[in-house]
Amino acid sequence: MSILVFLVIFTLTILLQRWLHQHIQAFVIMLTGNSGWALRLLFYLLLPGILLHEASHYAAAKLLLVRTGKVTIGIRNLNSSRSSLGSVTIDRTDPVRESLIGVAPFLVGVGAIWALMGWGFDLWAHSGVTFELFFQRVGQYANDWTTWLDLYLVFAVSTAMIPSESDREPWGPVITFFGAGVALLFILGWTPRVPPDAVTLARNLLDALTFALGIAVIVNGGMAGALWLLEQMLARIKSSPVEYRMKTKRGRR
Repeated sequence: MSILVFLVIFTLTILLQRWLHQHIQAFVIMLTGNSGWALRLLFYLLLPGILLHEASHYAAAKLLLVRTGKVTIGIRNLNSSRSSLGSVTIDRTDPVRESLIGVAPFLVGVGAIWALMGWGFDLWAHSGVTFELFFQRVGQYANDWTTWLDLYLVFAVSTAMIPSESDREPWGPVITFFGAGVALLFILGWTPRVPPDAVTLARNLLDALTFALGIAVIVNGGMAGALWLLEQMLARIKSSPVEYRMKTKRGRR
């Protein structure tokens, strides 16, 4: 059941990220008619998350002894319909290290959300946190401007931490190799014996991951709802539908 809940929340995280990227740009285009302004607004809104995303790639590459090159933070047009908000040039290496470098922004992003929950709302993993307690703390600290800063940072980090297409490129061979290896062991009669402590640790890690992504879904869902209402109001005023034009990309090259 815990795995199913995680998969649902993880899927919602990805869908909300894509929806927000599209609709933030579309709203600004409706408002100004300028796609360049739309992309610049998206870049500045996500800047803390973009910086963390690229820094995670860079740090992971250094830790894994993979040579890095140019680090780019800023808008760069890849073609007429696709732009980059940031990238880190990394030398080609084996699929395992490339996969770890690719997943680094997600893991660091989850850790950053937990840090924001702990320092901003006194919600720590060891204290038995719940979503209900999160809502209580938000209401309790609503008059403090840092509360809204923390929520903005959750939005910026969570909408920039999902691995990009280039980050996911090496995952296929790694998953295929390990999946085939495990399947072969089962066919040969191998039965894993997992220590109870390891099972408990894995469950706790999954619960912590699910909570962090759940916070992202709550915050980004609220942002999406507010943006949708603004879109509908503006569409009625201007009598024009919402259009989606620009695709964005972050990650390594």
